[in-house]
Amino acid sequence: MSIDVEILIETYTILKEYVPAKERQAASDNLVSMLADTLSEKELKEFGSTDSYTKRSIEEYLDDEEDDLDYEE
Repeated sequence: MSIDVEILIETYTILKEYVPAKERQAASDNLVSMLADTLSEKELKEFGSTDSYTKRSIEEYLDDEEDDLDYEE
């Protein structure tokens, strides 16, 4: 099953209005962590263009992945 990124963006945009502003970054971080198992890097980056929360979550996730790869080498 493939998830359409546009549907994810619309869903996230609607639901974030129900999350208190101080909790939005943590919510975005958790969502990105879950989506990373399903989406390609390109799709993650597309999702990351949704807002500042998702952008930061994607940047941190990809930085952590690079750090993990560097550590493994």
